[in-house]
Amino acid sequence: MINNYIGFGVPLRDSLGGVILLIAITIVGMLITDFVPLKMPSVFWISLVAILVTSSLNPYGSLFDKQYLGKINFLAISTAILAYAGLAVGKDLKLFKQLSWRIVVVALAVYTGTFLGAAVIAEFVLRFTGKV
Repeated sequence: MINNYIGFGVPLRDSLGGVILLIAITIVGMLITDFVPLKMPSVFWISLVAILVTSSLNPYGSLFDKQYLGKINFLAISTAILAYAGLAVGKDLKLFKQLSWRIVVVALAVYTGTFLGAAVIAEFVLRFTGKV
């Protein structure tokens, strides 16, 4: 909420509903991970809950999306997540040093593959819908 306020000028009380909804979605996804016998990563269950909550199949989906989540700029959230990831890597600096230059090669391959994959999918969808 603080990043959303400082970076994007959204008042704290406007962000509160969206943050509470995101926390609730995360908690429900984590509970599903613990209780469903199908072993899937928690990110899968959290994403599935988020899709169902904001889907047009849900009668309140557009309300949740526009009124609450629409006030949250997800770039503000990613800044905090990336800072946490940096601290986690810094904690294991010895392990990071063991990976040496190989981690740079792997990271570049992942970034390139992700970018090219997203570009191919976007090109296909844009051509299929007639936008390009």
